[in-house]
Amino acid sequence: MITWRKQGAAVVGAFSLADGRESKIVLVAGRDNSRGAMVVSATSGGETVEPVPLSECLETLEPGSVIEVLCMQERVFGDSGLEAPDLT
Repeated sequence: MITWRKQGAAVVGAFSLADGRESKIVLVAGRDNSRGAMVVSATSGGETVEPVPLSECLETLEPGSVIEVLCMQERVFGDSGLEAPDLT
C-alpha cells in the first residue's frame, strides 16, 4: 500500500519497488500526460536518480502498486467522476 500526501500542486506517495528499494511516486498531471506520474528512487549506491516516467519503469513495480498509482492519478487529476481523496 502506498502512503499518499499532498505536496504543493503534486501528490507524493512512498512505496517500495519490487526489488525492495524505497521510492516515491510523484503525481503532477493526469494519465494523458506522459510525465504526469514520475518514479523517483535511489540507486544501489544511495544516489538519487532523475525522475523516470511511470510508463518507463513498470517492470520495477509490483502490479498492485501500478494499479494504486493509476487509480490515485485518476482520482486527483481525472474527470471520470471518481471521488477525490482526502489528502490533508
